[in-house]
Amino acid sequence: MVQQRIQNASEALKRAKEMDGDVFLGSFTMQEIERTGFDTSVFDPFSRVDVYLMWDGFEFVLKYIFDDDVLNPYYEKAHEIGSEEDVLEVVQEYLEVGGE
Repeated sequence: MVQQRIQNASEALKRAKEMDGDVFLGSFTMQEIERTGFDTSVFDPFSRVDVYLMWDGFEFVLKYIFDDDVLNPYYEKAHEIGSEEDVLEVVQEYLEVGGE
């Protein structure tokens, strides 16, 4: 399935709330995701991480899939990041770094 590129963070949050599923934010190398401030030190080394945004009915959730291991995703909920504004900033950072 071809993913349509998200233009900005507000659009990504809106889509996540409206659709039943994940909004693809990008595929990043370990070095790229570290540039966003994501702490990779607690994870085993990886070559790629796919990042998705979702809405669980109560809050936004970022889902990370490391090296195509769909059985062991890592979830980061909005309240763990801070406010919805903080989630918006994180999503914007991912979109600016770009990933693949």
